[in-house]
Amino acid sequence: MEAVEQIRWKTNIKTWGYELGFVSVGFTTADPINGLAQLLKARMDQGVAAPFEDKEIEQRIDPQANWQSCLTVVALAYPLPSTLPSKEGEGVIARSAVGEDYHRVLQQKINVLVQTMVIEGWPGTFRWQVDTGPLVERAFAVRAGLGWIGRNQHLIIPGYGSFVALALLLLDQEIEPDHPPMLDQCGACQRCAEACPAQIIGQEPFAAKHCVSYLTQSKEVLTQVECGLLGMRIFGCDTCQEVCPHNQKRIHDEQKALSSFAPSSSVFPLRRGVDLLDTLNLSKGEFQQHFKTTAAGWRGKGVLQRNAFLVMRNIKDSRYKLWLAEREKDKLVPPIIAPYLQQLTR
Repeated sequence: MEAVEQIRWKTNIKTWGYELGFVSVGFTTADPINGLAQLLKARMDQGVAAPFEDKEIEQRIDPQANWQSCLTVVALAYPLPSTLPSKEGEGVIARSAVGEDYHRVLQQKINVLVQTMVIEGWPGTFRWQVDTGPLVERAFAVRAGLGWIGRNQHLIIPGYGSFVALALLLLDQEIEPDHPPMLDQCGACQRCAEACPAQIIGQEPFAAKHCVSYLTQSKEVLTQVECGLLGMRIFGCDTCQEVCPHNQKRIHDEQKALSSFAPSSSVFPLRRGVDLLDTLNLSKGEFQQHFKTTAAGWRGKGVLQRNAFLVMRNIKDSRYKLWLAEREKDKLVPPIIAPYLQQLTR
């Protein structure tokens, strides 16, 4: 592809991306990410990588190891929806798990983008991934000039923050990359490290397996210490992002916009709070209705019920004891909760 055509396609793809609601779009090469292999290997060797992570390191750092024809990677960042905070006594859902599953949202957005490219005469083919693909999206987003990886391990976009979902669009045509990666702008700030409930931020390599967000999704039996770290969290953890100075404008704008909703309005804003007892009592139908289509649904209702049980125990909500008494009598305690009954007697 000639230079003039490269510029035209880059300009158009960015324009179409912004029209679809993406807050940042950048281009980079299909070269492997320098230095990332050693970091990923260190995490695996020390046993602190999350089990969800792909074990094939080459697949994670090299686009051409996944698709030999790849010549360009487009990194895209899409904003998470504005949401109301939880009320006192409610379980907390992270922003990324509220509303329609962001995987589905971004898949739909990118599908529209590539359809537009085809209609406009794109001369090649493409592939894409949204979070569940092997490539480390944050690393390519940084190299594409979208932002930098903060001390809290999240991609931070200047002027916007880190409350975004990422996707990669792989192209088989060469397009000139964008600006070189941004320098880290966290400086001496330690707010995320101080606020982290697991106290793992700032340690190298980052112990993803001990992150509270991972603990809320793990089906392994949590230790008593890990149970306590959940606090009020039912799924995910936003703590390190909520204290980040780069997210304060977004949080302020979110609060300002949502404060305009009248109680009588027919449009109900999304909420990050859930009733703990209702979550503990989830039926299959209620799970399908309230959680299945969100990013909190992929681990199943058992994990959400377990977390609700542990949160109620953390805050000494007496309702869980009555719930437990009713189910122990009839031996109806969900298997995922049963291991924690022994902790009650210790």
